[in-house]
Amino acid sequence: MRGAVFGILAGTALAISSTAANAALAVITCDPSIDNGCTVDNSLAPAQSSISWSDSNVGASPFSGFVDFSNTLGGNYFVSINSANPSVLFTALTITPLLGGPAVLSYSGGPTNSINLLPGSFAAGNYHLSFSGTTTSAGPEGGTLFFAAVPEPSTWALMLLGFGGIGLAMRRRRRPALAQVA
Repeated sequence: MRGAVFGILAGTALAISSTAANAALAVITCDPSIDNGCTVDNSLAPAQSSISWSDSNVGASPFSGFVDFSNTLGGNYFVSINSANPSVLFTALTITPLLGGPAVLSYSGGPTNSINLLPGSFAAGNYHLSFSGTTTSAGPEGGTLFFAAVPEPSTWALMLLGFGGIGLAMRRRRRPALAQVA
């Protein structure tokens, strides 16, 4: 029993570590109106990756922009977008496949400085992020798009099975050995 539990745990660790190496975001095209460009941070991938952009002068309100990016590992993600400038308010966010198709993720609501925890399921591939908003004063605009991985249901099931196996192994009592009379 103990060997089976350790085998399952080792197989799970191997499977998780093999996908971590190729999980990353990359910018394909950054909107030319974003004068300070776009950057990618994959230092915490596959748990979290981000794309940031900065524009020294958003100009008149309303504003809009886009970033085309690639995702190398499909899965379920929580997506958040925010700006460090309190005068910049986002009103819409849409992520669609770059070659067309229905929106994978979409937000349309009241003006907000931060849109948090939008769940989306992304396949490996190329995507188009478009955003728009308003500002109370011309000035700098910037944002960060965070992708935080959400474990797949099969991952949760395997993890719970592993914890259950460990619990059973720890709970199981060893029977005392009887002394043999020679």
